Formats: sequence, C-alpha cells, structure tokens
Amino acid sequence: MSLLSSWRRLASPTPKMDPCPCPSHDDIAIVEKADVLNAQLVDSRADKVQHLVHTIVETHSDLLKLAHFRPGNPINQLLGNLVSVCAEIYDRDIVDQVLSHPSVQAVLPSLRQICAQAESCLELHWAEHILSGPSKNPDDVLARLYTFPYHENYEELTRLELCAIQAATRTPPRRIAFIGSGPLPLTSLCLLDSLKKNSASTAGVSPEDSPIVLNIDCDATAIAASLELCMALGEPGRGMEFICAEATSPAGDLAEFDVVYMAALVGVSQAEKEGIMLQVIGRMRKGALLVVRSSWGMRTCLYPEVDLTTEGLLARLEPCVVLHPYGQVVNSVIVARVR
Repeated sequence: MSLLSSWRRLASPTPKMDPCPCPSHDDIAIVEKADVLNAQLVDSRADKVQHLVHTIVETHSDLLKLAHFRPGNPINQLLGNLVSVCAEIYDRDIVDQVLSHPSVQAVLPSLRQICAQAESCLELHWAEHILSGPSKNPDDVLARLYTFPYHENYEELTRLELCAIQAATRTPPRRIAFIGSGPLPLTSLCLLDSLKKNSASTAGVSPEDSPIVLNIDCDATAIAASLELCMALGEPGRGMEFICAEATSPAGDLAEFDVVYMAALVGVSQAEKEGIMLQVIGRMRKGALLVVRSSWGMRTCLYPEVDLTTEGLLARLEPCVVLHPYGQVVNSVIVARVR
C-alpha cells in the first residue's frame, strides 16, 4: 500500500462499525481515565505545595515588618494562621517538597527564631496579666491561670509526655528538672500536680521524698516572673524550685533527678541542640530519662526537629519512645535513657 493511499484512507470518513466485544477496549478507557486523574492529582499537589510555600514565606515577611512580637492583633493573627497551616496533616511528598523548597529553606531559621521570641513574649505577658489581677487569693490566681488560651494544650502535651515516661520506666519519677521553663511554667506545674497525686497514693513517702520540679532558664526576667507566679499560687506552686542559668551551666546537680526535660526552644538547630544535650547528659546519672521536645512534618516550620540517632547521641543515650501527636498539640516528644 502506497503512502498516498494511506493518507487518503486517514482522510476518509471512518465507517461505522459494531462495538468490539473484546474487553481490552474497556481496559484502555480505564487506563486513559487513570492517566487523566493522575495528571489532575499532580497538578493539585503542585498547587498545594505552591500555596504552602507562599503562605510560609509571606507570613515570615509580614512578621519581619512588626515593631515587636508582644501579643496583639497583628502577630496573633499571623502566628495563629501559621500554626493552623502547619498543624494540619499533609501527604508526606507534599511536606518534603515544601520543606525542601529554596524559598522555605531560606526563611526557616529566622521564622523559628521569631516564633521562639513571640512565644516567650506571650508567656511573659500572661504571667504579668495573671499576677496583676485585683485579687491575690491563690484560688483566684489559679483561676486566671486557667484562662490562658493554650492551657489545655499544655495539659494534653504533659499527659502525653507522662505516658511516654511511664512507658520507658517502671518507677514513677519524683524529681524532674525542666531546662527552658520560661516565664509561664505551665508544663512544670502540670508535672508537679501529677507527681503530687502519685505521691499521695503511695504509702510511706517521707517529706524528703516530696515531689520537686526544678525550673532552669537563662532569662532572669522569666525566672523572676515564674517564681512570683508560683508563690502567688500557694499550694499548687509548692515544690517548684528555680535556677537562672544557661542549659550548659554546671549550676544545679542534675544527677539527683529522675527525669530532665529539654524544652523545644532550647537550641535553634540540630547541631546546637546536640551540643547542649551532650553537656546535659554528662551531668545526669545513668538510667535517668531525658525528655526532648521536637516536631515533625510541617510543624518543623515552628520548631526544629530533633534527631537522637546521631553517632554522638547514641553513644550516650538509649532512645525509648518517640511520640508524634496528630491533634492540636504541636510538639513531638522523645524519651531516652542515659547509658
């Protein structure tokens, strides 16, 4: 058959034919539909990635324009929207594309630093607000503390962490040190309340074995505010102790504590956190637990992720539990035992 006749046949009207009973035609149609759906899915994912990248970069830009990071409508709205976006659960491929995007990589260190400063400002503002109330009655001070917008989040996170601690040890802790406790030590108060309840249910506990939570922070203003708050609370604050010191300072004997916490805001990078942890571990006793707050997924835009599986840390720590909440609690928790 000549090439010309082939063209002529292609240009001629296609004769009407009966449908082929062969099932392969249905299979081809299904494949074609699948290809279209896959293409639409790829486009949808690309749009989602671009939207998230734009949101993160633009939020960072808007935050840099603020005169300060103290609580107020502008920063509350900006950070509220950012937290809502980052707390959602996304396909892992979308998360990887967003976090590896050059524009996001460029702003992440600064964005995390801003979030840390804003969180400290928020806690200090509320500590001062609680203390400035008209009534100094401990019950009224406690009631004002409960009005802190994220109080339930702290309670939920502390419950998760206590469950993780209980999974790693059969002996309930009595003495906990919290590094990076901040001006509003809600976690420490929740921990102390739990330790007291456990102690009350245990017979034969001597006064010297009463629960203690040592709060360590390098910011003198934060320590002063948290100390004043706990004194104003009365009984709920009894058992809280305070030291103003750097995380790496030898002040305070960590060897006497069953559990040592490292807050999410202690260290801004994996390298810095690892250096701090190695010094902290060196002051802890063998068998004690280190609890490290971390993050995962899009939440790493707010707090850096912590990796305990590096050669240096594995030589000193035995990872026990890693817990990633899927709800409104942003932080992950890692529990490891000192070797």
